[in-house]
Amino acid sequence: MEATNKMKKNSLPKPITILILTLLTALVWVGLNIYRSIAIKPATPVSENILKSINPTLDTETMQKIEAATFIQDSEIPPLGVGGPVNTTPVPSQTPAPTALPESSPSASPET
Repeated sequence: MEATNKMKKNSLPKPITILILTLLTALVWVGLNIYRSIAIKPATPVSENILKSINPTLDTETMQKIEAATFIQDSEIPPLGVGGPVNTTPVPSQTPAPTALPESSPSASPET
């Protein structure tokens, strides 16, 4: 019998073990909530204009304005290149006007 007593561990009672684990869980929870409140930025304020409710009725006046708008055919839209819109009108090139060059004299000394 003494051999079985030496083999038996001295352990804490089950309710004490549960209380210690609960305390550790609560401390970790509080610590993570404190970290979260410091690390996370607060929500940005939203203006009242955005928060006001939307009118669920159909606005027929706006619908009529959309229907009366000018419609452009796909063939009327110019193609766009990678560098921007393509210029279809010719641009006149500017050529420099010829300038008169002064004539050189045969002697290196100036004439009097």
